[in-house]
Amino acid sequence: MAGYLTTVVGFLLFLCVSVAMFIQYLRIGLDSHSSVKIDPKPTNKL
Repeated sequence: MAGYLTTVVGFLLFLCVSVAMFIQYLRIGLDSHSSVKIDPKPTNKL
């Protein structure tokens, strides 16, 4: 019983850490403000 509980808790911890790292990767890698630096919005109206 203790081995099963340890396995389940360890897997849940691993899963939580993996999801947290993936979310952090998306927050840093997909910074929406960088799009303004690369392709700024035009200021003149036609």
